Amino acid sequence: MIVKGKLHIWLLLPTIITLVVITIFPLIYAVDVSLRDYSLAGGKQVHNYNNFKNFGYVLSDPEFYNSLWVTFKFSGLCLIIQLSLGFGLALLFSQPNYKLEPISMLIFLPMAIAPVVIGLVFRWFYSAEVGIIGYMLENIGIKPPSWSGNSTAALFSVVIADIWEWTPYVFLICMAGLRSIQEEIYEAANIDGATAWKRLRYITLPLMKPTIIIVLMLRAIPALKEFDKIFIITDGGPGISTESTSLYIFKQFIWFNNLGTATAAALLLLIGIIIISQVLFFYLRRQEKW
Repeated sequence: MIVKGKLHIWLLLPTIITLVVITIFPLIYAVDVSLRDYSLAGGKQVHNYNNFKNFGYVLSDPEFYNSLWVTFKFSGLCLIIQLSLGFGLALLFSQPNYKLEPISMLIFLPMAIAPVVIGLVFRWFYSAEVGIIGYMLENIGIKPPSWSGNSTAALFSVVIADIWEWTPYVFLICMAGLRSIQEEIYEAANIDGATAWKRLRYITLPLMKPTIIIVLMLRAIPALKEFDKIFIITDGGPGISTESTSLYIFKQFIWFNNLGTATAAALLLLIGIIIISQVLFFYLRRQEKW
């Protein structure tokens, strides 16, 4: 028989057990592995502690810092372009003359496709032999870039794929934010003679700040962890010019069979994501207080 005063503990117990099993235990195990000489190349071994040797290796590896730089470039470009396009489309479709319902399925279709499939489709688009993008550019007199041979073009090839996939998600959240703004505020501004630009600058943008921060938070974390599309479209090439941190971790684990080093790099990436998340949470709480 459950004691009435302890009922809340029993109700929380399934959640606590789930949290321990899928989050806390794997994290503790990952920390333990990152502190050992844990290689999968030599069969069954004794994995001794190595006094943070794995972290020292990762932090002294230029390839790791290159992967961080690629990750931040990729994430920054995706966030800026997705937020600009998503917010712009939300402003456009929030006008009374535009009806979203007839094309809503087409707008949200990319979100329903697996990232692996998107990577394969865009890899075919960028193909030098049968790629539709190169064919269309040649028809209008533009020489298509060497997507796999130029580092800048290779990075943008992945950015374009991510923009196509996730701009509808940003658009959806921005639409919800715009519809939460009371119409009376705009009506009062119209009575005062405010132009469209002033309404956008002094009403819409200030009131949309919490929504924009939420968008950045929801999109920054997946972008910093991006692996699927980069692996399929460029495989980190040319060279390591598009090798994200997730791909660096994958190489340490699969190519070099060093689980300790890969786990150390993954934990460093996790720390970076937590710091960025907390910064965004801090600004979100400030906006809520205002």
